[in-house]
Amino acid sequence: MQNIFNNLFVLDLANNHFGDLKHAKKIVDQFSVVIKKFNINACIKFQFRDLETYIHKKFKKDKNNKYIRRFSSTRLSKEEIKSLFNYIKKKGVKTCCTPFDEISINLIEDLKFDFLKIASVSSNDWSLIERSAQNNIPKIVSTGGRSMKDIDKIFNFFEKKNQKFAIMHCVSIYPTDPKNSELHTISKLISRFNNQLQIGWSTHEDPKNFFIGPIAYSLGARIFEKHIGVNSSKYKLNKYSITPKLFEKYLEKMQDARKIIGNESKKIVTKLETQTLSTLERGIYLKEDLKKNQYLSEKNIYFAFPKMPNQMSSSGFSFKLKSHRVLKDLKKDNPIKKNDIKIVEQKKLMNLTNYINEAKIILRSTKINLGNNFDLEISHHYGINRFRKYGCFLFNCINRLYAKKIVLLFSNQKHPLHKHRLKEETFQILSGTLESTLNGRKSTLYPGDTILIKPGVWHNFRALNKPCIFEEVSTTSYPNDSIYKDDSINKLKREERKTRLSNFNTESLYLKF
Repeated sequence: MQNIFNNLFVLDLANNHFGDLKHAKKIVDQFSVVIKKFNINACIKFQFRDLETYIHKKFKKDKNNKYIRRFSSTRLSKEEIKSLFNYIKKKGVKTCCTPFDEISINLIEDLKFDFLKIASVSSNDWSLIERSAQNNIPKIVSTGGRSMKDIDKIFNFFEKKNQKFAIMHCVSIYPTDPKNSELHTISKLISRFNNQLQIGWSTHEDPKNFFIGPIAYSLGARIFEKHIGVNSSKYKLNKYSITPKLFEKYLEKMQDARKIIGNESKKIVTKLETQTLSTLERGIYLKEDLKKNQYLSEKNIYFAFPKMPNQMSSSGFSFKLKSHRVLKDLKKDNPIKKNDIKIVEQKKLMNLTNYINEAKIILRSTKINLGNNFDLEISHHYGINRFRKYGCFLFNCINRLYAKKIVLLFSNQKHPLHKHRLKEETFQILSGTLESTLNGRKSTLYPGDTILIKPGVWHNFRALNKPCIFEEVSTTSYPNDSIYKDDSINKLKREERKTRLSNFNTESLYLKF
């Protein structure tokens, strides 16, 4: 399912309607045109305060408090709010609302807003936060003025309540001087929560500043909140609200940033880039004459620039993974052409090397550090060629009266149906999602979930859609304690269905084969 928060622009109408429904609709008209022109994921945000209860009765007429004056003078009736809400919906634009009291959440629920925003001032107001979690409206939480400890508490609360939510880095200074932006917080939050939720940037800088948004995007922010409004002879905007024309320029700069940053899911290597590098590679030349059927070695070749057309390149060349037989007599100092050589690949070694390198990247990205004190079993029940579909990595960390393993599976990789004669084990998911079957009954496990598997219970498991890592805590692990439902696996010698390494270094593979 598409992430509803990804590249979302939250356009805060706030009090910039000045209590004038006609003016509010004018703002919606102009910004909805920009939203459609740039085809962005956007919502227009209200702010709700039930003024009858929000302001203490003794202070309702306090003219010395600028906020009370503003809230009272820009008030819209419930009928006007509903009219404006429906007007936005007819424009095909999503809606969002910030409640500043519990009663206002009732109206948000009644109107069925697309998003509920918790303002920075309310992000430590637990009465309001707890009331907000009584519905399933996706939440966006601003964290201006909050410590990491405060933010952790917010994260843990909404996660426990199974809420869809995102967190916005925010600086609650209006307007915000660029030097106070503290944009490094964005990448810190992404790292802190291990990419488990979307992080945004709630921005109050000068609307003519088109520099800060792209920087925030480059640091990983994918939600952007801007205060919006329209100047008129009657109503003058504050210093941090953006007009439609300036918003267009802002979006142009954001689009430029996205193009410059490039594809987020994979590294794109262009044909032009490959061609450029190819012209700078060294070619492979002979140190001595070679006869047909001799093999290339470190003693009889050298690398030199330039590389001639169709000549073998130093790039990616290795004696560890391939052997190279000469197909005809070749002369000293001549370039070795690709059709002069028969290449024999050590496929098992190449595949295992690639799989190990991939596993290292997965562990590094999930910040799981196993150290060096373990031995590794690579289980390939149906052979190395089918390892990506059937198999797993087993990192044996401890094996005493109790035992501990870390198990890693590639995306959609499956461990075949089996049982243990002696071992009782418990799995706890560390990363990814695991589908486990116990005696024919399927269950899906998420990070933190555990499952007990007793001796004699038939079970299998597979990673769903992305790599999965889990901890296996068990009684003592014994060789040949696993019995597979598929008897063809049982008939294999242990060394035929497993490759063992004393460490996680691929050099030990080169030594073995």
